[in-house]
Amino acid sequence: MPASISISIALCTCNGGRFLEEQLASLASQHHLPTELVVCDDASDDNTYELLERFASNAPFAVRLHRNTQRLGIGPNFEQAIRLCTESVIALCDQDDVWMPEKLSRYAEQFAQCADWVCCNARLTDAALSLCSNTLWEVVRFSADERERAASGHFFEVLAKHSVVAGATLAFRSEIRDKLLPIPQTWLYDAWLAAVLGAAKRVAVIDECLQLYRQHENNAIGGRRRNFISNVRNALTVNRSDYLNLEILKWAQLSEHLKSLQVPDPIFLGLKDKRDHLERRAELPNSRLLRIHLILDEVGRGGYARFSRNWESIALDLFLK
Repeated sequence: MPASISISIALCTCNGGRFLEEQLASLASQHHLPTELVVCDDASDDNTYELLERFASNAPFAVRLHRNTQRLGIGPNFEQAIRLCTESVIALCDQDDVWMPEKLSRYAEQFAQCADWVCCNARLTDAALSLCSNTLWEVVRFSADERERAASGHFFEVLAKHSVVAGATLAFRSEIRDKLLPIPQTWLYDAWLAAVLGAAKRVAVIDECLQLYRQHENNAIGGRRRNFISNVRNALTVNRSDYLNLEILKWAQLSEHLKSLQVPDPIFLGLKDKRDHLERRAELPNSRLLRIHLILDEVGRGGYARFSRNWESIALDLFLK
């Protein structure tokens, strides 16, 4: 076991008392114990902070508690926790999951083999930790072909199509932290971190379920599978133009950030293609009849297959205003 790999766990909490003790117990049961647990509590008004203080008094590693007096929200709170970590590897942690005992040891092995960042699969459960039939990667449609592409140095191509990395499965070297921050408010924190890391850093994709990913009514993001009909219903509540313009803004922000990091030219070609695809979709005329040949042109370019949900996005562009 690579004992030289020192790990900070960045845990964010907010009214997590219902499930927190099981997660804390799983952290204390790791075969490769972290050097420190950094907790940023986001102004909880339940028993979360008392549970944290009790755990800190007997934990088998250092526990550093920070309590926000005003609620920051999940993204800014994770950014704060990341900044406070002091060890060579930073592993992100949700308050309501449960980690398998071998999770950090498997991660440490990958970092010892020169990975810059690591992610794993997770088994979905219900609130009582009864196993669901799907894994996280099945739900987000992270296919075997995409996993192979990601592991072979082409993760950014996958992430340019869809987000597949849950923050709670993510760990990275602290020496690259400054290249990841700040996180724009327009981005989900884990999607931003994965996109920046995926553009230029060596990843270890661990095709194992190294944690239980609990699904319950208060999940901030969650991993429930949505079928095509559910996606359409959800899309009907969104203004298509507003959504696409926001996506264009987000990818422009990422492009500027990666430019400052001097990432390889192929990444910028992929970014340009992604933004061009979004702009062509945003500029579709109001007339559905006039859209047809433009959508078919985009199908021919491969834009929907490379950068969107393919036939689902085609249907939404055809029928939504």
